[in-house]
Amino acid sequence: MVGRPKYMSLYADEETQKVFDEFVKIKGIKKTEALSEMLRMYMLSHDERLYVELEKKYWGISDMSKQERSDTEGTRSSNDYIFIKLNIGTSLDGEKMDGHRVIKAYQENATANGRGYTWFSTDSLRYGMEKEKADEYNRRIQSGEKVMMLFAVADEQNDICYTAEVMEVQTSKNQMYCPDDVSCVPVEFGEKEYARVWIKIKDIKGENRLKADMFKIISTGKNLKEAISTRFHFGYVCLDEDALTETGIQF
Repeated sequence: MVGRPKYMSLYADEETQKVFDEFVKIKGIKKTEALSEMLRMYMLSHDERLYVELEKKYWGISDMSKQERSDTEGTRSSNDYIFIKLNIGTSLDGEKMDGHRVIKAYQENATANGRGYTWFSTDSLRYGMEKEKADEYNRRIQSGEKVMMLFAVADEQNDICYTAEVMEVQTSKNQMYCPDDVSCVPVEFGEKEYARVWIKIKDIKGENRLKADMFKIISTGKNLKEAISTRFHFGYVCLDEDALTETGIQF
């Protein structure tokens, strides 16, 4: 019998199945999410290097740093955005938070902490951001360039809803706590929040002009609107030539 695409059959003894069913029910976790995480942990525990290489290959980013250095050699281009698609999150209190509610938490934190910025955390990259890429963003920011982050919300539109200015990027192969004062983490996620990628952001605003179909993924050239309607949820994008003409944005 031919299996359905994107589905797989897993077999376990009856006891394990019953315990697993009860566990995910109590924790309020979807079985698909739990099984996906289990598969990742299995691969990481057996051969982390192979898993990382295969995941990079899947996303088409294994040679990203080399490609971007070539594309931007000479005059450094600012047409390089960090993109993330926000799915449903969960607060410390167990509250389900959609992308809009997550963004509101970061906006409120940037005001409440008195610093005007907040630290956004993500584990969207299971191996962290490539160090060369993080260093590149930090060099550009320190030289006075504006680096922007785009936020899409996982809903029926799958489009860009918010932007923020990036002030700093910190990354590690292993999960780490906020690299700044814990007051820079929204209370919804708590001071024990940890992740592999931390991005310091400010000026988090709603976005109406920039749309996903104006962008393409830097590493593959694929249209962002099409990509985020599938599995793509974090990466580096740029405005395509038609969008540059349409918006009048100059770099």
